[in-house]
Amino acid sequence: MEAAGHECRMISSVPVLMRDGARLFTTVYLPIAEGEYPVVLIRTAYDRNGNYDPYFPTNGMGLVVQDCRGRYDSDGEHIPFANEVDDGFDTIEWICNQDWCDGHIGMYGDSYLAATQFAAAISGTPHLTALTPRFMSGDCWKRAYYCDGVFSLALTWSWLCFEVAARTSDAQLTDLLNLPDVLRCLPIREMDEISGAGKVPTYRKYVEHSCYDEHWEALSIRDKYDKFQVPSMFVGGWYDNYAADAVKDFLGVRAHAGDDELRDSHRLLIGPWPHGVSRDSTLGETDFGANALTENDATYRWLNCMLHGRDASEFMEAPIRIFVMGLNRWRDEYEWPLARTRYVSYFLHDGGVLDTERPISDETPDVYTYDPADPVLTLGGNHSVGPYNPGLYDMARPGPYDQRPNEERDDVLVYRSGVLTDDMEVTGPVVMKLYATSSARDTDFMVKLTDIHPDGRSMNITEGVIRARFREDVMGKPTLIDPGQVYEFAIDMQVTSNLFRKGHRLGVYIMSSNFPLWDRNLNTGNEPGTDTEICVAEQTIFHSAKWQSHIILPVVSP
Repeated sequence: MEAAGHECRMISSVPVLMRDGARLFTTVYLPIAEGEYPVVLIRTAYDRNGNYDPYFPTNGMGLVVQDCRGRYDSDGEHIPFANEVDDGFDTIEWICNQDWCDGHIGMYGDSYLAATQFAAAISGTPHLTALTPRFMSGDCWKRAYYCDGVFSLALTWSWLCFEVAARTSDAQLTDLLNLPDVLRCLPIREMDEISGAGKVPTYRKYVEHSCYDEHWEALSIRDKYDKFQVPSMFVGGWYDNYAADAVKDFLGVRAHAGDDELRDSHRLLIGPWPHGVSRDSTLGETDFGANALTENDATYRWLNCMLHGRDASEFMEAPIRIFVMGLNRWRDEYEWPLARTRYVSYFLHDGGVLDTERPISDETPDVYTYDPADPVLTLGGNHSVGPYNPGLYDMARPGPYDQRPNEERDDVLVYRSGVLTDDMEVTGPVVMKLYATSSARDTDFMVKLTDIHPDGRSMNITEGVIRARFREDVMGKPTLIDPGQVYEFAIDMQVTSNLFRKGHRLGVYIMSSNFPLWDRNLNTGNEPGTDTEICVAEQTIFHSAKWQSHIILPVVSP
């Protein structure tokens, strides 16, 4: 043992042996006093040396931080997600056999660190006491590296080619002085080489698997909820890509709990956060107030409660806690969707009007031209591009931003409601039913819901996207569209909670690109990963008695 300051004792660079002989290097932090303790485990792909947190050893818990296989000091090859089930099981077994562990083990962490918790949960280990998966998708096809058929370009390319393709995370996109040009290179399958990362097999595999198949099925926990036999607190952010996943996973593990006690021990927490808990109350161009910070210590409170044998109700009586934006307060709820929800449809009309009246006549459709060579640029949003690569982050910042700069474009349609005469809270899943045609064999449609303030600011709240070939079934076989034929596109716009204040208006933005967050649909109908041909598409949005395009909002009473 060697001292690590006054807060703890540290055992550094422990080679924990896996079943195949690989050594995963691990650092252990223990309270000063000798004894047995509950233990918190972090398994990370991003350098264990940056994850020491004094809270745990100073509150009677051990902290174990491990480099995942093939990363930093650990042996083997790093293939994202591939070995985490067995490695997690073996690591937990090793911890349980140490004389400083009292048999209670919890885990926490964001993103990939949450995925290692999913893996541990389904590994069959009996030694887990509590999990805290934060900001991660339970289905990486539906919403992560693809989103309803659209390739998550900025995230997937930067993460696989510059974050996890090597043993360390030293490569930086800031070295690419022509980053905007690199992101436009075609085909996207070869962007690894084009950007100087060399051939990255994992990146190319993700690009090539452009439909749901066994590759994505292996990364999903949707059919494994029954294996989560451990109290879990799922954490999400309204401006992350995975808020809806936090809800789905929470509901899924509750529905498959082995008994009522386990069912009632799961918790859901969603705050005004991007891909991680914000350290201040301002995100993007919105200050959510001091209340936004009051749940920043929720992970500490949860693990302290559960690892010391207390009931989940002592951490939080209600199973759900959400931050209501606009109201800027936390609120506890007991079901999802909320039982008091009224689903209210706002219909598109001539002149960019949005209201609750259905079209009763043959209104003139709205038409715009989508040119993949001149895409709409990402302006805020609900996504997981992080600041670890500043150059890319400057091009795709998460959070609420005034959308008016994009209103000047001819390829962005905007619809606005009248001024609200009363406060209106929207909490729950948002869906857009869009009736549209395209001159192309395949294209994309993207929709944003905004909160238009009295001073004109139009702040994005939530958004969704659909690739036309997946309009019938995102998880099924894609089918191209017939140019000129009207189709219904049901666009999943995630979940949100926002109070639209009296005097504000609702805004709906429709476009066909959001770059570089998503890859550009080249409109050809060819295989997206290898396509280099660009086709300009004429898009037509209908709002008539026959084709009533509308957004469905979950409106709740106070």
